[in-house]
Amino acid sequence: MSHDICIIGGGAVGSTLAYFLYRAGVTDIPVYFGHEETVRAVLLEKGVRVYDKVENRDYIVPIIPRHYSSPIDKCRFILNTVKAYSVPETLRLMEKIMDVGGVIVMLQNGIGSLELAEERFGARVAGGVVYFGAERVSPVYTVYHGGRTVIAGCRHGLCMELTELNRVFKLGGLEFRIVSNIDYYRWLKLALNAVVNPLTAISRSRNSIVLSRPGLELASLILAEFIEVAGKHGFRFELNRLLEYVVNNVRSTGDNYSSMAQDVLNKSPTEIDFINGFIAKELGGGSSINKIITLMIHLIEESNKSKNSVQ
Repeated sequence: MSHDICIIGGGAVGSTLAYFLYRAGVTDIPVYFGHEETVRAVLLEKGVRVYDKVENRDYIVPIIPRHYSSPIDKCRFILNTVKAYSVPETLRLMEKIMDVGGVIVMLQNGIGSLELAEERFGARVAGGVVYFGAERVSPVYTVYHGGRTVIAGCRHGLCMELTELNRVFKLGGLEFRIVSNIDYYRWLKLALNAVVNPLTAISRSRNSIVLSRPGLELASLILAEFIEVAGKHGFRFELNRLLEYVVNNVRSTGDNYSSMAQDVLNKSPTEIDFINGFIAKELGGGSSINKIITLMIHLIEESNKSKNSVQ
């Protein structure tokens, strides 16, 4: 079956994108899940529920649930929203469902996922950075907290096809910005994620915890190392301006739980290796603050595994 847009991953980001597409009038959206029980739950619910906290209203988004093992669609656009550590298991799926001339948009946190997809699909891959808050409460229920921007672009060519996504999402109320320097925005988002995600995960708190005195002190230490690594890749950032960018974003999303905080609270794996772990690796080892934070998150993951095994 041929579809304009397919989504891989029906978590918080995937469900929210499906919601905006639904608002634009797109109703036949295949969404691929990794668990059969989730497919059954979505079929029973007749879609995914999205609570728009801005509008204070519930929506049933009538998606078409698929399992990874049933690649029966042909998709002009593939929006890959799975966690970074799950990207490798979606490569074959994307190969099966991408239509001739199709474009993939990789929407993971951190660095590494886009590069992996590019190795397999070359110039047919775009990177994307998400600027909205959403929380997956259950496999079929997501709370959309606000924010309406996705920034996307290709690193190998212009990907003019993305203008169609821009048009569709605009109809649904989402700004899908197309840029020629997507790497700059990926690094900028990496700085934000490197601060907000682990600090909220370690403290099991909402984003506003970053604005506390110890939160801001840790943010400065994390960002100083980020700036060093970014400089090695040709991106220049200034600490005070970068910290101001983080603070402004946190102020606008203070009531949200970051994706990593949600992972820790749900006893799920995190994307720490693609965020702070990436920064630590690029620093070449040693006792950097990003390495210590990465180890702390892994310690929490190990603790969660032990608790799960006891249960």
